[in-house]
Amino acid sequence: MGVNIGEGPSFANFYNSQITGGFIDYDNNELIASVQWDAGKESKGLVVAYNMDDWSRRFISGDAQDEYGHKVIAEGPAFFELKDIKPGPDGFWYGFGYEQGKSGGGARVFKIDPETGNRSLVWEGRNGKYGQCPSGRKTIRRETQKYVQYTQEGFAVDSKDGSFLIGFSNIKMGGVGIARISNDGQKCDFLTLSGPRDDGLKKGRGFDMRGTMMGYTLHDGKVYAHSSGEKTFYEINPETGDRKAITRKGPKPPAWRHVVWDDKREVFWISGKMNSVTVTAYDPAKNKYLLAHKSCGAKYDWDWFPLCMGGPMKINSLNYGPMWLNKNTGNLIFGQDLIGIVEFEPHTGNSINRSF
Repeated sequence: MGVNIGEGPSFANFYNSQITGGFIDYDNNELIASVQWDAGKESKGLVVAYNMDDWSRRFISGDAQDEYGHKVIAEGPAFFELKDIKPGPDGFWYGFGYEQGKSGGGARVFKIDPETGNRSLVWEGRNGKYGQCPSGRKTIRRETQKYVQYTQEGFAVDSKDGSFLIGFSNIKMGGVGIARISNDGQKCDFLTLSGPRDDGLKKGRGFDMRGTMMGYTLHDGKVYAHSSGEKTFYEINPETGDRKAITRKGPKPPAWRHVVWDDKREVFWISGKMNSVTVTAYDPAKNKYLLAHKSCGAKYDWDWFPLCMGGPMKINSLNYGPMWLNKNTGNLIFGQDLIGIVEFEPHTGNSINRSF
């Protein structure tokens, strides 16, 4: 209590605040993070930039507080729960928000101007004004039943065409899978789809997906994601929807919320498990796992990881906090303990608090 790391405005004392996602802006050497705070129908979203030289902070867009109370930064519709933010190939940023308690589903995609922070709504789930993927349901009692039920977790922007990848899940209506929403929000296609549907529609071959699809990352022309149900790690062909189960039914890897590819080390880093500091590296060529807090000194498998994880990463709780790979340094950065930023050096095992 009372400790502050990094200059600039802080959301540490906002009610129920947590860092949820984001990306590294290499042109400006900033970490752009999505933050949500408050709770339920009153949830609020905020975009925060961290200077990666001195780890000072600045607020860019959304809802915040100061000594006078609530204030809104920049113009546009409210984020509500801001789950993630990603860069688009057009130079704009795109945020994935979710409004709790909204009848029919509250998933939304926002366009954010990096210069002004102004927001505009690009797409809203289960709203016929925008492109929607059909549920295939025979009996329709209300309009929202025409469409799949979009989930709160999992969001990516395809750098090729700027389309959005968003999950959906309802084993009784619409199935489980990933939808691709066009950049203008006017078209929805199934990227991959499994599970029972009234119309019998499937997209792609492979193991059925169970639970929520999370951790989307695009690498080498494929989409990689985890299912929360059986903890299966999938490689998905976006052209056919075919799903290859790289790993099935834990305990390995024991994390599934976030996935990033490490070009230098040629591994997937996987993190995010409730009440846990679990960080896993998965080598697809060797089909082997490194548990950052346990795999110590196994140089024959991991010559770039001679020591176990130490410092605040080992002590505190990572939970579902986001993870980023700094390609310039090779270090991992985590949103830890809900409101803090911690940097982790895999080659030394050290971790250090950067912003709080």
